[in-house]
Amino acid sequence: MHERLLDALAKRGALADPAAAEYLARSPDPVEALERVFAKLDIMPLVLTMDDILRVQGALRPPAAIATTAIPALSSAIAVASVPPTKLRTVARADDVAVDFSVVRDITGKSTCEGTLGDFSRYFANRLEAIGKLLRARRELVGATDIARARRLTREVRFIGMVADVRTSRKGDRILEVEDATDTVPVFIAQGTDLFRDPVLPDEVIGVIGRPTEKGLVIAEQIVRPDVLTGRAFPTTKEGVSVAFVSDIHVGSKTFLGERWEAFSRWMNADDAVAKSIKYLVCAGDVVDGIGVYPRQEEELTIDDVYAQYEELARLLAAMPDHVNVIVLPGNHDAVRPAEPQPALPQNVQNLFDSNTKFVGNPCAFTLHGVRILAYHGRSMDDFVYSLPGMSYARPIDTMREMLRRRHLAPVYGGKTPIAPEAEDHLVIDEVPDVFVAGHVHAVGMDEYKGVKMINASAWQSQTVYQKMHNIEPTPARVPILSLGTGRGVIKEF
Repeated sequence: MHERLLDALAKRGALADPAAAEYLARSPDPVEALERVFAKLDIMPLVLTMDDILRVQGALRPPAAIATTAIPALSSAIAVASVPPTKLRTVARADDVAVDFSVVRDITGKSTCEGTLGDFSRYFANRLEAIGKLLRARRELVGATDIARARRLTREVRFIGMVADVRTSRKGDRILEVEDATDTVPVFIAQGTDLFRDPVLPDEVIGVIGRPTEKGLVIAEQIVRPDVLTGRAFPTTKEGVSVAFVSDIHVGSKTFLGERWEAFSRWMNADDAVAKSIKYLVCAGDVVDGIGVYPRQEEELTIDDVYAQYEELARLLAAMPDHVNVIVLPGNHDAVRPAEPQPALPQNVQNLFDSNTKFVGNPCAFTLHGVRILAYHGRSMDDFVYSLPGMSYARPIDTMREMLRRRHLAPVYGGKTPIAPEAEDHLVIDEVPDVFVAGHVHAVGMDEYKGVKMINASAWQSQTVYQKMHNIEPTPARVPILSLGTGRGVIKEF
């Protein structure tokens, strides 16, 4: 293949099938021809094919050396990542690649909480310790002291604590009550400042740099969050397989989009290069509609037995190709405890599914071929939308970015998200994932934040009565697909 063309594809992290690659290479200027194709396409395809080129044929003049009626059949695509041409790899067919799945962190089988006062005390102490450790790694907080000592100082202070309360003064300024194991201190943030425009949530753990006053306040000069420190390159794998992400299938609901799911299933079984590269299907919670989740739910069900709902889901997943491994985590509609972290679905439900289906808790950190994935259903998005100005159900990626900034999936305790006071806070994002996937809000999205691929998986349910009441427009039946070989993604609509 033309070396300049290889470089241009590498910069985009793109894939090209042999017919498309040969076609472009025979153009007078292969790179210019490639850029014209991409400029005409609505979305960046996972694999650039001759079908894509033919759709924008009016913008290109076919090289005489290739007749468009003699395009060779699609075969394994050429995977072009940001690597030298000598390391180019082909995208593997998923049925030629062995499963490489490993759970890193999961509450399943490890829950110890009983809801006692001691449980709550240990839970918040663990949150403060875990996120405090991340904050101490920030150069801004080198030399941070505890709050009791900071209150006795008159010079600039640096300390780490949990936000016990957020209130507004009579003049409109913001006052945070920040505490650690030694003391509590009020932190003043003046309105109109950059700090004021970045709201702080109750119960999040922050670092504070400021100056004490004689009245016992600390005037904040900087609020430091644990955040994702630096952007990292995606750990591309030698296996060029892909992962598809779905969420909120809601089997059993009258609004379940069965025909569109069947279209997805047929495509997965079709002779399509992208479909054949999909080795894993991650289902990010609310896989069934459940029973008694909200008042009068029975009026909106076609299957009014939760066990029968899972039987139907098992039938739908069994129709996927044999080489596809399904990973299922629960959500707030599923048959597990509502409090997060949630364990995997119970064994009697798991027994309904074939051996290609794996069950994990919510949230769960796992690896696929060495790529670390953090999967979370995303119920805490309700608290983020309610508590943070500018957040919207239509833009879930914004909320996911805020979770990464705070290194916590559900920092607000006592809000819309029930949280179990485990001895260890499993909602802390202790290790930065390569891929962060969520669902819950029935909207699709794909973006990147400091090297982390963020994916919000779409729903398979049309607009519900609740969504109509709150003017929420879902974007259902869209499947984000991510190549583990390049880190590039595409969203396919059904």
